[in-house]
Amino acid sequence: MSQPFKAIIFDMGGVFIRTSASQAARQELANQYGMNVEALIHTIFQSSISIEAEKGTISRDELMKQLMQQFGEDKEKAQHFVQKFFSDDREDIELVEYARTLRSRYKLGLLSNAFQGTREWMQERFTFLSLFDVSYFSAEVGMRKPEEQFYRLILKQLQVEPSEALFVDDFLENIQGAQRLGIQTVWYKDRDAAFAYLKSILDTND
Repeated sequence: MSQPFKAIIFDMGGVFIRTSASQAARQELANQYGMNVEALIHTIFQSSISIEAEKGTISRDELMKQLMQQFGEDKEKAQHFVQKFFSDDREDIELVEYARTLRSRYKLGLLSNAFQGTREWMQERFTFLSLFDVSYFSAEVGMRKPEEQFYRLILKQLQVEPSEALFVDDFLENIQGAQRLGIQTVWYKDRDAAFAYLKSILDTND
């Protein structure tokens, strides 16, 4: 890492929100629909309809209606499905507490690919959104990672240059998108290793 940072920009899912290693609830759903967990997760987050929902071009209700159709379910089952699918998600309290210590030294941002209503859903269940000076959910602004304009939006609001920001995300394509703009990055693939690396960078970046 070549120079001091003024802002740290975090992803949400896979960083602040962690799914239990067993993924028991998702495994149960996958078994119910005759697929493996990877295929289930891909359908929810990476299918074409989900990507459109993350861009905000279709509503959350329409997304769930179409997903339920794919699974051969009535739309009335959507709420139960969502609750079960996300029931193994937990807030990473250690990271939350660490981020809290960073607020006096850095501007903090959140940049998340997420459906309509995610902000409200997170505020009901978790506490970490209050940590951030700026937070953007993709469906709210009609763009998503790794689109260049999404990164530029949060950089502008944080009032920093790309080289003054550190970006933390668990998806390689999002990391690469940030790097193309000259943003320095931490790939949060292995949680424990990445968290230790993040602390080693920031605790010496004064």
